[in-house]
Amino acid sequence: MIKNKKKSKRTVKVKKVITSQVIKKKKTLKTKTKRIKLTAGPLTEAQIKLFVDHYNEYKCFPGSKIPCTITGKLTTCVGPWMTKKIAEYGGPENLLRKYRCRGALKKAKQIIKGVNPRKKKIKKKDEEGNYIIPAMPVSVRRELTDVEKTEMSKSICMRPDIFLDNGRHCEGCMHFDICENPIKCKADPKKKNQTMPRIRMFTNRVQG
Repeated sequence: MIKNKKKSKRTVKVKKVITSQVIKKKKTLKTKTKRIKLTAGPLTEAQIKLFVDHYNEYKCFPGSKIPCTITGKLTTCVGPWMTKKIAEYGGPENLLRKYRCRGALKKAKQIIKGVNPRKKKIKKKDEEGNYIIPAMPVSVRRELTDVEKTEMSKSICMRPDIFLDNGRHCEGCMHFDICENPIKCKADPKKKNQTMPRIRMFTNRVQG
């Protein structure tokens, strides 16, 4: 029993030491990271110096957000995103002095392109209040010449529908005289079952 009491006293002492160490660590962390709540707007010179000194000592800013230098909008700046932006801008001081948020960059791009983001497009209306639809440009394609048709016929059939409906020959094709396709042919009168009816798409007759 005496041995168990001694063990219990030792465990209590160890627990007290551990808890005291944890409390000390928490206190040191609190003293290290005094959080500063910023308001929307640019940083002053004193604030920039404070932020840079804090970063050089603890590798983080005293506040979790930094303002945009153009709009003054606050952006969360912690963790990997902070290290990425510091490397992108070339240091913490340059980041604090030159940082621009996404909205500011978007507006700058629109101004460069000549687009006013605040200007709304006004749709035209007629006397009755209906929207006027602008006329679409209509381009009329010119008809192909015989020379162009002969060149095309060397690689493709100009009327494949007639060729297939006629049982794979060219009877009735209007391009027969100028066609130079290698499959060009006429029906053989000796073969009776060579030709087929022209169109069977819309007939309901049952073939025998």
